[in-house]
Amino acid sequence: MPWTEVLLKDLQNVLFDFVGFCRNGFQLPVVVAFPDYPSKKTTIYKISRKLGFRITNKKLKHASVILWFHDTTHASSELLVQHYPGKRIINKQCTDISKKHVDGIHQSVFGYSTIINPRTFEGPAVVKSDINALHDGEIIRCPIAHPSDKAVYQIVIDNKTSTGEFRDYRVPVIAGSIPLVYSKYKHLDVRFTNSVHRSELHRPEEIFSVPELTSIQQMAERMGAEFCEFDVLRDNASGLIYIIDVNKTPYGPPSGLKASESREAVQRLTDAFRDAFVA
Repeated sequence: MPWTEVLLKDLQNVLFDFVGFCRNGFQLPVVVAFPDYPSKKTTIYKISRKLGFRITNKKLKHASVILWFHDTTHASSELLVQHYPGKRIINKQCTDISKKHVDGIHQSVFGYSTIINPRTFEGPAVVKSDINALHDGEIIRCPIAHPSDKAVYQIVIDNKTSTGEFRDYRVPVIAGSIPLVYSKYKHLDVRFTNSVHRSELHRPEEIFSVPELTSIQQMAERMGAEFCEFDVLRDNASGLIYIIDVNKTPYGPPSGLKASESREAVQRLTDAFRDAFVA
């Protein structure tokens, strides 16, 4: 990055911190997001800016909000817990977001799951890495003789719309609250990726029933996910919903959303975050 751009960004941050300092009664509240520093595309970065809070990944002594922010499938928050004994640390118990673990929790909450035995199952199935956020899913024909221990094998969920698009739902959960739902639309060739060509903003009750919303909240609780977003699919034939991914370092709002809806989404998320975590 050219030094002129670095200087400009530093000046912008100083100006923003000064504005936040004035807005918050001549104090500068701080969100500590550790160990990863959130990019400008992340939800927590946008929420912090909306609140007028400084955000850092340095373990400052006087933190207003502490978030364990680690973009890995398996990890421990113990280092941060030891540094802040007795403090509330958001997501400290969300230490495993592998697809196998997510599916196991899903089974315990919903009473059904996605994973099949590829040696005995007959028909099409989705195979993808057990590691989170690789977006490497593909459809294969089962049974197969030599499944991979590093992959998961799941049913094919029919989430195709009448227009030929594939619709995913992205569901933020903040301390048990579900402030909104996004619907994200993909084309067939990028069905299992994160490439979205349009999105829509909804209120949760427009998409899910009360029992479904309760189950989503229970899923977050059992995952230890106080600040997260779920990827949810609804199967056309059965009408059932499936949580297929848990995102503990969420980005958003998604691409393809109207500018006015993006602003509304950030405001709703900020309000929910403030109510849940800001004293």
